[in-house]
Amino acid sequence: MRINNKVCTRCVNDKTVKHISFNKDGVCSFCEAYDSIKDKLHDYDHLEELFLKKIKNSGHKYDAAVGFSGGKDSTYVLYKLVKQYGLKVKAFTLDNGFMSQEAKQKIDEIVKELGVEHEYVVYDFDILKKMYKCIVSKYLSPCIACAFLGYAAMINYPSKIDAAVMIHGRSIPQMIRSYQFGDKDYFKPMVEDGLSEESRDPADLYEEMINKVSKLVDKNLAKTIKDVLLCDGYKNGFRPFVGYFLYHKYDKDEIISELTENTSWKVISEEEHYDCLIHHGALYLKNMIARRNHLMPEISVQIREGTISREEGLEKLKTNDNKELAKSELKMLCDFANISYKKLMLKARLYSKRWW
Repeated sequence: MRINNKVCTRCVNDKTVKHISFNKDGVCSFCEAYDSIKDKLHDYDHLEELFLKKIKNSGHKYDAAVGFSGGKDSTYVLYKLVKQYGLKVKAFTLDNGFMSQEAKQKIDEIVKELGVEHEYVVYDFDILKKMYKCIVSKYLSPCIACAFLGYAAMINYPSKIDAAVMIHGRSIPQMIRSYQFGDKDYFKPMVEDGLSEESRDPADLYEEMINKVSKLVDKNLAKTIKDVLLCDGYKNGFRPFVGYFLYHKYDKDEIISELTENTSWKVISEEEHYDCLIHHGALYLKNMIARRNHLMPEISVQIREGTISREEGLEKLKTNDNKELAKSELKMLCDFANISYKKLMLKARLYSKRWW
């Protein structure tokens, strides 16, 4: 029996989270789904063996392509792959049109320091503008546009440079924030494939994801994603998608400590998302639409993992948006994508009221 609860009795997810339901004890469907894979997620001895199996190179030019934003997580992953695993990697960074100079500086310093080949992936500005305009106008979130662009780059790039696998640095809370039974989570097939002993054919796995994304955008943009953004994958064959932190314990303090002790990486202005010039604007927009902290699902995963308590999770839900900075950044986005700022904000407010 499912009940119409307002807040999960175990995590902090509430009824505003899409596709949520609650059992008779008031536990949400995301907690139930997490329980179905939690033993796999914490068996680190086996996960290490599985990781080594996933990254085995069978004659490719590079052992791995690595997505690199210059933030602590991607820097840590790059450092570990080079120093601990001794892999021959090539790092790449998607320039989405809103990269900060601080990020570029860190990226250039670290890849030089680690002796790693690196490339900026730069898309045609017309494609960027069309993607942002389509997604922001329809879903009121530039982060979704960035996610589509980022996944396209990660899926395509290893095929372009002939790397055996694509390795990314998303944390477990980021990877399984929407994980539950059914097919509502686009990232779920990649998580399940990553935890499986036998990997699916990457072409089959990506086609499932690409078809879902194509339904969210107009036909012309869907065609552009396939013909332009994923052209090397279709031409040269797709490569496996490996999440480093799916196989390794994630500890933020340890990551920062190890990086600051062994590399030149350090926190300069902000710990998270300093690389994005419109981060505060996107955050403000998402929080306004949800009428809550949009990171609620990720915070709930942290509670399930035991890395924070439920009380700490409730404290983290409190938002403190910099409204003036957010509005200036959103205006920058609207100018870039040729979107009416007034219409965007009006639509966001109306959506928020309808949702509630």
